[in-house]
Amino acid sequence: MLSSLGSSTWGVRLQDMRRLYEAIALPQMMYACSIWSNANLNDKNRAYTHKTIDALRSIQARAARSICGAYRATSRAALDVETFLLPIEQQIWKHNADVVTRLSSSRDIAKTAGFELREPAPVAMDKNYRAHKSPWQKIYEALRSKQVRNLDKQEHIPPFITPPWQRGPHTHIEGNADKARDRHDAECAADNSLSIYTDGSGIDGEIGSAAVCPLTQQTLSAHMGPSTLSTVYAAELQGISLALQIARRYENEHGERKSIAIYTDNQAAIWSIAKAEGRSGAYILGEIAQQVQELQDKGLTVTVRWIPAHVGIPGNEAADQAAKEATGWREDGRSQLPANPPSQLYPLKTTLRRWCKTQAERAWISAWREDKRGRATYRHTPTPTKKVLQLHERLSKRESALLVQLRTEKIGLNDFLFSRHVPTITNPRCSCGERRQTVAHVLLRCSKYKDLRNRIFANLSGRNSLRTILSTPQLATKAIEYMEQTQILGQVGIRDE
Repeated sequence: MLSSLGSSTWGVRLQDMRRLYEAIALPQMMYACSIWSNANLNDKNRAYTHKTIDALRSIQARAARSICGAYRATSRAALDVETFLLPIEQQIWKHNADVVTRLSSSRDIAKTAGFELREPAPVAMDKNYRAHKSPWQKIYEALRSKQVRNLDKQEHIPPFITPPWQRGPHTHIEGNADKARDRHDAECAADNSLSIYTDGSGIDGEIGSAAVCPLTQQTLSAHMGPSTLSTVYAAELQGISLALQIARRYENEHGERKSIAIYTDNQAAIWSIAKAEGRSGAYILGEIAQQVQELQDKGLTVTVRWIPAHVGIPGNEAADQAAKEATGWREDGRSQLPANPPSQLYPLKTTLRRWCKTQAERAWISAWREDKRGRATYRHTPTPTKKVLQLHERLSKRESALLVQLRTEKIGLNDFLFSRHVPTITNPRCSCGERRQTVAHVLLRCSKYKDLRNRIFANLSGRNSLRTILSTPQLATKAIEYMEQTQILGQVGIRDE
């Protein structure tokens, strides 16, 4: 399919073709991967064969060549880096880890999948008996062998947080920051409700949450743990839960105002409360729903409103400061003990999935460094990064193909063509007679194109570094223009059709 959408000289742009591959082809390749594959790629008894993996590698390589317009001689490893496509081995591992993480978030499904310890075999059973392990169990055990400490304690995510008939809090998100601030000021001037400000913050790898009530001069805070355990989004939800605790204490001790106004600068948290479905952070949403119901049963009205952050609203600024200090951070640079954790704190599905992605990318980085192929690309991109796609943001397919060929050095220059035994190329030297006709020679040193090079690159910084030229969007665009004007590629290079 991808080959019909373009070649090295025409067609859909690189980034668009990459999106099509990730959205259409890759999901089909990974379909039921957790069943037919084994998560541990170093296991000699892995369920899939070398032949299966090689077939998938070939499919991805063909797709990558169609995406970026590279030569067939370009290595698979280099193609993956140039298009920022996770290699098949890491793709399989990440997919399997995601499946186990998703299944583990449901207690009933996790138990059915065999993620809990089995009962010991009966004494009378043959001592050579080995219990059958499902593919999911193998993946689960492989993850545990990597010391995923939070896998067994992961949050439980039910399909729904509240029954459809349960009425939640009122929620309001104004169209813009000015309207939100004006509404906030008007509500405060009316002085009819108990205003409570909440915030969640991540600083120095730690997550904190807080709620501040100016009227009662009360502040509650909670340390949500490191960023590998929780997220700022969860801290924002926890802040709303803390605000409801303040509201409950106020109702028990004073009870004068029957309207509770909770202000947060996180719109995602408000949307989650308005539509409390099963998602990461569900245990906090469930706690919020229960707290709101208790206050409503006592005749109180709860409203959650959005306010813009860092615009000088005193309550919001105080909540932001308290959330940061909940992590143990202090403005003067001294570290203090963090606040106490909330009564319920579970590793989030979101953080576990992020860990899976990080592990897959680390494995890719390690394999790329040890690989002997694609070293031309390695000199430009020693660590796979999505930033490589920024080079192609404003390029046509023809221009992207030329840039990739320059970066991989698999291009229609004499040095490469001679190494591939092209019959019409009898030596690798440049027509200037000085050196081999390589990418570095043509872009940096060839005397034949000295005037053209000076005119196009002018005094741009980095023009004498091949890595800088082919890794910087501005210089890469100049390199493409330069190569096209030299017309050095001729019939074997890239040209307009």
